[in-house]
Amino acid sequence: MTDLVGTVRIAIFTELFPPSIGGQEVRFAGMADVLTRRGHSVEVFCNRNVPGSEANEVRGGLTIHRYPTAYDYQQPALKWLRRRPYPLLRYALWCRSINSDAFDFFIFNQWPLAHVLLAPRAIRCKAAIDWCEFREGALFALLQKYFPRLVFKNVANTIALKERMESLSGRPFEYLPSGINLNQYRCASAAQREGLLYLGRVTEHKNLPLVLTSYEHLVKKGYTGRLRIAGNGPCVDGLRKAAKSLKLSDRVDILGQISEEEKIALLSNSQVLILTSRREGFPRVIAEAMASGLPVVTADYPENGATEVVRQYGIGLVTTPSADEVGDGILHVLQTWDSYSQAGLSASKSLDWDVLVDKLLQMPAVN
Repeated sequence: MTDLVGTVRIAIFTELFPPSIGGQEVRFAGMADVLTRRGHSVEVFCNRNVPGSEANEVRGGLTIHRYPTAYDYQQPALKWLRRRPYPLLRYALWCRSINSDAFDFFIFNQWPLAHVLLAPRAIRCKAAIDWCEFREGALFALLQKYFPRLVFKNVANTIALKERMESLSGRPFEYLPSGINLNQYRCASAAQREGLLYLGRVTEHKNLPLVLTSYEHLVKKGYTGRLRIAGNGPCVDGLRKAAKSLKLSDRVDILGQISEEEKIALLSNSQVLILTSRREGFPRVIAEAMASGLPVVTADYPENGATEVVRQYGIGLVTTPSADEVGDGILHVLQTWDSYSQAGLSASKSLDWDVLVDKLLQMPAVN
C-alpha cells in the first residue's frame, strides 16, 4: 500500500479549465486551488479554448498550460461528437509528451478519454482518473470497462457512479464528490427567503424549458415567489422567448452571468434549487446549495447523477420529469423545508475541499 503524503508534485490533465465555464472546470479549479494552498506543486494541462486566455499562466502559485489553441473546440461539425477531433487528438498527444519524472501524481479528468489511452505507462502507473458520469451504449460500455484498468487509482463523484463502474470494470473506486470551500457560504432562515432558483449553464441538456413549465404549474396553484435563472449559455435567447410565450416574463428573472458574491446571496436567500438536467454527474451547485441550507428538487432522468446525490443526502426530492410532478415536488419541499435544509447543512461538512483533498492524496494504490 502506498499513500501520497508530504509535498507532492501533481499534474492535472483536464480538457477544459477556467476561464472556460462549466461543471468540470469548476471541479478541477477547486481541486487545484486547494492543493496549491496546501503547499503542493500543481500544474494544469488544458486546452486553450477561450479567446484572451494565456498559453502559459501562473496564478496564485498554480501553473496553467494551455494547448492547443482551439476556440471552436466545443463546436464540432457533427454535433454528436461534442468535441472537434483534431484539437482533441493534439491535446492527447501533448499530454503524452509530458515528462513522467517531473511529477509524483497525475490526475486525469475522465474527458476526453483519448488522453488516458495515449498516455505512456510511466504516467498511467502513478495516475488517477476522475470519473464524472456514466455513458450508455456499447462503445462507452467497453471504454468504461477497460479504462479503469489503465491506471492505479480511480475516483467517482457519486456513490451510484462508483458502484456502477466497479461492477463493470472489476476495479475498486473511491467516492470523491464535488467539493466546496465551506466557509464561503451562509444560510438565511426560511422566513428570510423568497423564490426559486436555477443556477448553472443555460444549455440544451440542462432542460430549462421544464423549469419554466414547472414554475408555470406552481403559479397556477397560487405560488407568489419569483423564479431566478442565473447563468449563461447558448440557450439564453430561446429561454427568454419561452418565458414570454408562457406569459411569465414579468415573474422570471433571467440574470445571465453573475458574480461569486451574487451567487452566494442567491443560494442563501432562495427557497428551493431546481435542477432538471437530463445529464449530470455531481453538480457543484448541489454542494453549494447544501452548504447554504437550500433544498433541491431534481428530475429523474437515467443520466442525471443529481438524483442519486439528492437521495443519498436527503436534501430534497426526485420527481418524474413532468411539469406537474416537479411543481408538486417543490410544493412538498416548501411545506417540509426545515428538515431538508438541516440535512443539507449537516452533510455539507463532508464536502469541504480540505477534507476531500486529504482523501484523494492518501488513498492506497491498487497493485
